[in-house]
Amino acid sequence: MEGIDLKHYHDEECDHHLLLETYVGHEKTDSKEELMNMPLQKIFEVLSSGTVKGETLIDLTIAPAFGHLLVAADFFKEIFILDSSDSSLKETEKWLNKEPGAIDWSHAAHFSCELKGVSEHLEAEEEKVRSIVKRCLKWDPTNDNPLGSVVLPQADCAVSGWYFDVTCKDRDSYRNSFKKILSLVKVGGHLILFAVFNGTYYTIGDHRFSLLNYNEEFVKEVLLDNGYTTVICEVFESKLNTDLVDYKQIGYIVARKEREI
Repeated sequence: MEGIDLKHYHDEECDHHLLLETYVGHEKTDSKEELMNMPLQKIFEVLSSGTVKGETLIDLTIAPAFGHLLVAADFFKEIFILDSSDSSLKETEKWLNKEPGAIDWSHAAHFSCELKGVSEHLEAEEEKVRSIVKRCLKWDPTNDNPLGSVVLPQADCAVSGWYFDVTCKDRDSYRNSFKKILSLVKVGGHLILFAVFNGTYYTIGDHRFSLLNYNEEFVKEVLLDNGYTTVICEVFESKLNTDLVDYKQIGYIVARKEREI
């Protein structure tokens, strides 16, 4: 991608409806498998095994994405959604309030039911999430206190999908931003992370946006520096054959917080 001016996730051109439709929409196949179905399956496996458990979940994921929360809602009593994009927060609130024009996540609810082996009650799956989301909060990673005056109790688990890949411009900003979400987990709690490795760009409509180019070794190093031990680390080669995005691998990491830093 040398010589091409890549945009950034927080640019105004970031259309979250189009982002989700492009990669995990109803009609997608390979990209939906990698970026939605696989994460849902992995979250279901680790939560149903009892490796990760608790009452409070914090979520920091790009775009107004609810697929993984449809699974997590069976295992936690309250969820706090964080987002650094105002437009994404508005779309999140629209879905939670069942407003007209909200993004349709029925295909994710269908897959969630398949994983759980339950009858298809898609609306009930979605209502479960709505009932336990306690707050949607603006997250400003450039601020020493990203939540401003809001103080959250430390969570049993934090989940993040693709967020740091698209919001961090270099490895130093990754370290600084990642450290802030890691601090919101209590000792003994866990982080569940999904990331794309060895990529430089992704596409939304007519615009190409930057991806941070890094790998799983760097993530594990940052986790260790912040008092976490890696419990699970799986890396999958991407099967996508498209010029929409150029990442080479999908990373799935579960880490346990051993101490405060």
